[in-house]
Amino acid sequence: MHWTERLFLTAALTASCLAGVPAVSAADAAPAPAAESVQQQSAQQLADAETMALLWMRTAAEYRALCYQGYNAAMMEIDRALAEPPADGKPLAIVLDCDETVVDNTPALARAAVDGNGCYTSLWWRDWIVNGKAYTMPGAADFLNEVHRKGVEIFYVTNRLESTSYDSSERNLRALGFPTVDREHLLLAVDTGNKQGRFDKVAETHHVILYMGDNAGDLPIGTYGKGRVERNAIIDANKDAFGTKYIVFPNPAYGAWVSALAQNYLGLTPEERDAANRALLLMQARP
Repeated sequence: MHWTERLFLTAALTASCLAGVPAVSAADAAPAPAAESVQQQSAQQLADAETMALLWMRTAAEYRALCYQGYNAAMMEIDRALAEPPADGKPLAIVLDCDETVVDNTPALARAAVDGNGCYTSLWWRDWIVNGKAYTMPGAADFLNEVHRKGVEIFYVTNRLESTSYDSSERNLRALGFPTVDREHLLLAVDTGNKQGRFDKVAETHHVILYMGDNAGDLPIGTYGKGRVERNAIIDANKDAFGTKYIVFPNPAYGAWVSALAQNYLGLTPEERDAANRALLLMQARP
């Protein structure tokens, strides 16, 4: 993967090993056999770890229920804003992530896990995006079209990479029946995975009712690049806004939370990662 894509670890799967470790480029020397074996073992370990998460996302009634719950909560907040328009007079809008927020990539994720590829490289992700076969999450199309019918603008702020993924992403979202999919409303990453600049751009001209995503980085609360303890503290500081201003969708398979588990978590050997996992599971209290 190109080194710049290392920045985009928070929502769009453009990173290797679930979050942001750059893959070796073709120009680099091939790893020694021993190092290559460790890399393969590490990839297999990560793939194995995803199995139950992906089974849950692909099959569980509870996963579908949480999707519907998120869209229902968002619609209640939208109706409240329409009934009592804000004093700033700006047009109303919502801001949402795409992948695992309204777009379902679990078929491709599951195939990669079954194949033992725990490291998701840019080439793997680009192939999936170019094919444009991502599904809609349960209830997403109905929700988005109802929001559009009510006259609220929709801004899709995703960390898919604009230079390689815009055209195919636009085609895929339109094929799923999503409204207002165009250059003004579909905002992909250009040179950073930090979405705050794109959030600010939308807020300059619109009153944003709420933000929706599967990753804390999909919300304008400053978690980008932060570690596990800091991320949890930021969430706690914003606890009153969840379910109203901020709607979060379940994603136990990938995201910034993975790389935040421990320092250099994705660069650890399988043995080191096992030890880190055990320590986290057995810690006495949440940070």
